[in-house]
This record gives sequence, structure tokens and C-alpha cells, in this order.
Amino acid sequence: DSMVRLDIEETKSRITTTVPLLLKKHSVPGAAVALFVDEEVVFACGYGVRYAGEQNPIDQHTVFDGASLAKPVFSYGVLGLVRDGKIDLDRPISDYLEKPYIKGDERIYKITARMVLSHTSGFPNWRPDFWTSSDSGIEISKVPGSLKIQYEPGSRFKYSAEGFNYLQTAVEKISNDRLDRFIKNRVLDQLGMSRSSFIWMEDYESNCVMPHNNEGIKVNQWRWRPKRPLAAGSFFTTAADYARFFCATLMAKEKPHSDENHFRISNLDSLLQPQIKIQKNFAWSLVWGIEKHETESYFFQWGDNPGIKHFAASSSTQKIGVIVLTNGQNGLRVCRPLVETVLGDELAAFDNI
Repeated sequence: DSMVRLDIEETKSRITTTVPLLLKKHSVPGAAVALFVDEEVVFACGYGVRYAGEQNPIDQHTVFDGASLAKPVFSYGVLGLVRDGKIDLDRPISDYLEKPYIKGDERIYKITARMVLSHTSGFPNWRPDFWTSSDSGIEISKVPGSLKIQYEPGSRFKYSAEGFNYLQTAVEKISNDRLDRFIKNRVLDQLGMSRSSFIWMEDYESNCVMPHNNEGIKVNQWRWRPKRPLAAGSFFTTAADYARFFCATLMAKEKPHSDENHFRISNLDSLLQPQIKIQKNFAWSLVWGIEKHETESYFFQWGDNPGIKHFAASSSTQKIGVIVLTNGQNGLRVCRPLVETVLGDELAAFDNI
């Protein structure tokens, strides 16, 4: 065990040396990195600045717009409802709603929670004109285009935010609560994720990052301050909070005397089973993407909004993981070498974002 711990110390010092160089090389103002081993967050640190041009260092409490890092957190909340018998993964979502989510396409009655969580709903990522941007930031359009099912539900993988937003309507109906409160009670509070939320909180303002373009210049129009929750991406978090969450999804064994016991949804196997094969070594589970290598599998999810790029990944056998959050358009170029250094392997997932 001392060897492993020694490795962690070495990994920490490599990260601390490497991050500033990567930020400078790729014109990314700042990053936050967290590492976990087994069930413990062993390292969380901030580098660089929250926004360019001022001395405002990122620390371990700095909040980032998490973008799609929202999806696994939402999925975990849904799986809690499954465990409690409140929602059936294979029952059409439309059964839980009073009226159909979209009109004129009978296939809406086929889409299940399992399909949504594994990105096989048949929906596009976003409907046309879902987003608008103004000087005050990004907002959901008041007149978005119409949502259309693009292929037979359950037949193939297509990464879809819209599917998550559809399932959100059922979760809010079943739980009789707005999504941000539901997730706070069922997931965030259980795990001590006190700096995370599915809506923007005013107290984040004093310690949050701003998005930056390829040159590392702050772009106010890319800010995202949602007042209403969006399952697919209205999520704010810190690297340490997200590491706590990732740990929880990997906890295979229920601990009989643990306070968190009721929160452990199922054993690792069912939670992380591939639901759909994507390419020869890629699949998607109900929570994470999966990349299979010969002797190892990796679980992952990225975050990708204008001017903010993140990546979270862990090894299934070694039970080690890393979260990298950045506030620049070139952020994935910072994430990749760090993630691959910690895991000691190359991840082709980066080529598919």
C-alpha cells in the first residue's frame, strides 16, 4: 500500500508541475484537478486564474459550469427512483406523463429511460435553435425549433441532450419536485457536494470561472446562469465535488453500517454494464461512457460548452480516477495529457468528442 501512496505523491507533483505549462501552451487561463483512489478524494487543487487579466486564482472551492458532467449526476438520481420502484427503466417514459412530449410521431411512445440514459432515444443532441446568446450570456431560446425523432428508438447510439431533458419531465412529475431540488436531496447532499447545483446560485459569483476563447480571452456572451434546471447540462460543480460523485458511482459493495448505504443504488456490475455498443471498443452504460482496452476498462464523461471544457475518467480495475475542469476553448488539450498521465494509458475517447 505504501507503494501506491508513494505513487500518488509522485502523481500529485507531476500534475502540479505540468498544469501551468499546459495552460500556458494552450492559452487556457485556468484549471482545477481532483484525484481519487478507491473511495477517497486524495487531491484537489486549482491552477491559473478564474478569468484572464486579473489576479483571481482558482482554488478547490472554485465553481465551474459543468456542462454535460450533469448527465451522470442526473442518471444517478434516476437510478435511485428505479431502485425505489418509482420508475421502470424499460417502461415508456410517456406512461408517466399526461400528454405526449412531441406530437405527430408515434415513436415517442417507445422511448424508455434506459434508452435515454444510454443515448439511444433517437433524439438529436439539441433541437434547432434551442440556444440563443446575448451580451448577458447564453440562454434557452423562447422560440426553439421543433424536436424530431431522428431514428428508431433503441436502435443505435446518438449522444443526445434532448433525451435527458425529456426524461427530466417524468422525473419531476414522479418526484413531485423540481429537478434541482430533487438532485440536491437525493444525490448532492448525500455525498457532501456542497458546491454543486443544477441551477446557478448567487453565492457562486464570488468564486466561479468565466469562459474564454481559443486565445484565452474572456467571452461574457458564453456565460450560462440558468434559473431553471436542465438535466442535460445546467450543472455547477467543483473538481473535488465531482470526484466525490465519481467515487460513489464506483462503490461496488454496500456497507451495512454506513449512513450512505441507502444511497448505494446497486452493485457496480449492473450500474456500469454496457447498454449499447458504439464502436469496437466503445460502449455506453446507464451512467458513464466506457472505453475497453485489453486488460482494463475506463469510464468517462466530458463537459463541452463554449469556452469551458472538462473531462472525468476512471479505471475500473485500479479504482483510480481524475477530474480536470478548465475555463478555455482549448481545454481538452489540457485535460488529455493529465488524464492519460494519471491513468497511465491513452484514451481514444478524446478523439470522439
